[in-house]
Amino acid sequence: MAFNSVRIAMIWPWAKTAAQSAGIAAAADVTTQWFMNKGNVPDIATSKAGVSTNLDLRRAASIGAFGFFYSGGLGRLVYQKFDATFGTKATMQVVAKKVAADALLHGPILYVPAFYMITGLLQGKSLDEAFGRLSAMYKDTVATYLMIWPAAMFGLFWAVPEARRTVTLACLAFGEKAVYSMMELNRQNTSEIVVSVDVRIDEVQKFAALAVNSVPSEKEALASGGFQEGLILIS
Repeated sequence: MAFNSVRIAMIWPWAKTAAQSAGIAAAADVTTQWFMNKGNVPDIATSKAGVSTNLDLRRAASIGAFGFFYSGGLGRLVYQKFDATFGTKATMQVVAKKVAADALLHGPILYVPAFYMITGLLQGKSLDEAFGRLSAMYKDTVATYLMIWPAAMFGLFWAVPEARRTVTLACLAFGEKAVYSMMELNRQNTSEIVVSVDVRIDEVQKFAALAVNSVPSEKEALASGGFQEGLILIS
């Protein structure tokens, strides 16, 4: 019984901060979807361009799950490894090494791929589809990561105790997740509009071809004209 109490006491702080991270991440995506869709109610409205404006709650849940398991679990272990490798002192040299390791190694190699693969699979995509999503978004996401995080991580490693990092990071990541969601939603909406335009162009082309085929050829016109002249002479 005492052993179980000890285990709960050890796990609870991690679970609590992971749950907070999950809630903040999911809220960031829902907020972004709502903003991008101009506040339309789920399952009611669609945009004039034919792009769906429904809130994708499964998508938001997948980002929340990523916040729980990665940001509240694996990501926290990564930063603890930084502490063990580079030290815990709040000096310029130590903090700069951690920021460099995060920007050049952790973000591009682990965080960004994990984000798109985990959330993609949780959204019901196949492994190939999730990898295709990662490939399509990787370059822009890494560039955004490098713009957002180095300064934020410097402040995090400099001033925030390890026990509070996960929640602080999740609050900072609210904006990051909103940016990632906006990037992907813009890409999806553009793709849907392009498909809609392609369909309309195809319909116009088919209509034009049908119209051309319905116009009589020169021989048919002459034959028709000759027949009509014959009728006139007979009459």
